Amino acid sequence: MSEPRRAVTGLPRVSTTNPGSARPVTGDLSGLQAKNRSVAPAQQQVDRPAEPAEKKQSNKAVTVYISPDVYTQARLAFNATRTAEADRNWSHFVEKAIAEESRRRAALHNEGESFEGIDGPLSPGRPLSDH
Repeated sequence: MSEPRRAVTGLPRVSTTNPGSARPVTGDLSGLQAKNRSVAPAQQQVDRPAEPAEKKQSNKAVTVYISPDVYTQARLAFNATRTAEADRNWSHFVEKAIAEESRRRAALHNEGESFEGIDGPLSPGRPLSDH
């Protein structure tokens, strides 16, 4: 036994000559494409604050090379103490470590004052295999 054939139906065709067709005649839609528009859309006026809002400081991506032993111990310390030390993530842990070492050096070598000078590019370190 074969299945009876069914006709595929859809919306009735739009007729531009018969205004009484099942669907109303829409007309020329080519004006909806931007390339066919004769008038640009009206620009909306946006109120701006008197002073520009302060831009949030973004963090600086840093690449460092450290020995595998130091890296492993740092990761183990981070994982073991991240909750107790309120570390948001690995970057926060590393940032706190660098900040603490900077404070230690300022206390030891600069009477506790922040270091000043010109902040220029650092010279790259030597490869770890050259120890």
